[in-house]
Amino acid sequence: MFIFNLEIANYRNYGRASLKLDRGLNLFVGENAQGKSNLLEAVYLLSTLRSSRASTDADLVRRDILNSEFPVARLACEVERSAGNLELELAIVGRSTDASHRAGKRVRVNGVAKRASDAVGQLAAVLFTTLDIEVVAGPPMMRRRYLDMMISQVDRGYLRAMQKYARVLQQRNSLLKRIQAREASATELNFWDQELAHAGGIILQARADALGHCALQAAMQMERLSDGMEELTLTYRPALANQTEFDAPIDETEWTARMLRALAAVRSKEIGAGSTLVGPHRDDVVVEIDSLPADSFASRAQQRTAALSLRLAEASYLRRALGDDPIILLDDVLSELDARRRRGVLEYFDTFQQTLVTTADPDRLREVMTRASGRFVVNAGTITRFEGE
Repeated sequence: MFIFNLEIANYRNYGRASLKLDRGLNLFVGENAQGKSNLLEAVYLLSTLRSSRASTDADLVRRDILNSEFPVARLACEVERSAGNLELELAIVGRSTDASHRAGKRVRVNGVAKRASDAVGQLAAVLFTTLDIEVVAGPPMMRRRYLDMMISQVDRGYLRAMQKYARVLQQRNSLLKRIQAREASATELNFWDQELAHAGGIILQARADALGHCALQAAMQMERLSDGMEELTLTYRPALANQTEFDAPIDETEWTARMLRALAAVRSKEIGAGSTLVGPHRDDVVVEIDSLPADSFASRAQQRTAALSLRLAEASYLRRALGDDPIILLDDVLSELDARRRRGVLEYFDTFQQTLVTTADPDRLREVMTRASGRFVVNAGTITRFEGE
C-alpha cells in the first residue's frame, strides 16, 4: 500500500497543497512549527478518522476561515493497494454561522459517501511521534488507545463494539447514580449488564488476540534494537474484578461470560460508587523491561526504545491482518535515536512500501537523505520538492 497523490486544503496551517509522493522513503525537512507534523497528522486522519492531537474538529480547520460562512478543511488521497486502488476524501466541517451546516466529518470512498465506521482502515497507517513514550510510561488510557487505534483499522466489528460499549456505559452509569439516589431498582441493571458484557466480550477478545501478536513482535524488536541487552514483556490485564484465568486461550463468548461474572461480583460496590468499575474501559497492558515495571524503573532511553518497539509491532500486526503494508509515518523521531538504532529502524522499514519521515535536523539524518526517493521542504504550510544534494 502506498499513497501516490495527496491533497490538503484549509487544514491546520495549510491553505492548499498537492503532493505527488514516491514509493519508498519520503523525507520532509523544515524548521519547527512549519507544518511537518500537520502533514503526517493529515495522513493518519485519513486512515483512522481520528486526530492524533486535536480535541475538536474545529481545531483542524485553518484559523483564517473558521469565522467564514462555511469553514471546511479537505483532505484527499489516491492509494495503490492490493485490494484495489482507492480514492479517499475527508471533509472536516468546523462551527458554521449557518445553522443548516452541521459540524463534523464527511467521508467518501471512491466517490461514495460512507459512514465513518465503514471508512476507517481503508487506508492503514502507523504513526510514530516523540509522545509515544507515554504509551510505555503514561497512564493506562494511553495503552488502551494504542490497542484501539491499531485494531480499529482492521476490524470494523471492533470499532462498532467500541461505539456501542461507550453508549451503554454512559447509560449504565446514569442508572447506577439513580439507583444510588433510590430513584431506580437494582434489577434494572440486568439488561444493561447483558448489553455491556456483549460489547465488552468483543473488545476483550480482540485486544487479547492483538496483544498476543504484538507482545512477541515487540519483544523481538526490543532485543534487536538493544543488541540483545534488554528484554521487553507485555502482559494484558483486563479489568475483570478478581478473575485471574487470562492466560488460557478463550473465545468471545467466554470473555462475555467472564465479564458478566465480574459485573455481578462488584454490583454493590458499583452502586455505592455510582459508576461501572469493571470492563474494557479500565483495562491496562503491563509493560516490563528486564522484568521490572517500565514506568518506574526503566531509563528514558529504554522507555523510548520500548515505545519504538511497540510501534514496530503495530506495523507487523497491520501487515499480517491486512495482507498489505500500512503507510509508515515517522514524526521527527529518528533524530532522537543513536546511529545504530536509527539504522535498525530504517532497515526494518525498507521492507514496507512507503515511509514518510519528518525532521528539523537534516544534518543528523544524512543517511536518510541519501536513501530517500522523495525529498521535500516544508515552510509555513508550503511544500516543495527538493532535488539537490
